[in-house]
Amino acid sequence: MRRIRWAGGVSLAALVVASGAAAQDGLRELRALNAAQHGAEIARQDALAAQREVIARQDQLQTTLVLRELDTARIVPPGSNGLIIPPPAPPPQTGPDSLQAQMDRMERLTQDAPARSNARVRAVRPASDR
Repeated sequence: MRRIRWAGGVSLAALVVASGAAAQDGLRELRALNAAQHGAEIARQDALAAQREVIARQDQLQTTLVLRELDTARIVPPGSNGLIIPPPAPPPQTGPDSLQAQMDRMERLTQDAPARSNARVRAVRPASDR
């Protein structure tokens, strides 16, 4: 009886060792496959990064060219044949106190605004609330 148990135990241990070796081989293959896929993904990401960099540089050059053209057009407008257009003249002053008159008008408008707002509130509110 002991021999049968011992033989059964030995055969079971041999089976576990053999299946463990097969499992280890399967794991090694799976790890190798994962490493290859990881390497391919890294290469793909590097290629995408290089492509994005090329596109960014092209956009930067295109922007530089457009800005240069706009700057040139601002300095010499198209169709002017090199004629220089004088800058617009400032509006004429009506007198030395025109700035003061404008400031007084702004002050008056600023004070009138709350009075108009209060009048609207009073008109909307029922008479019983007064």
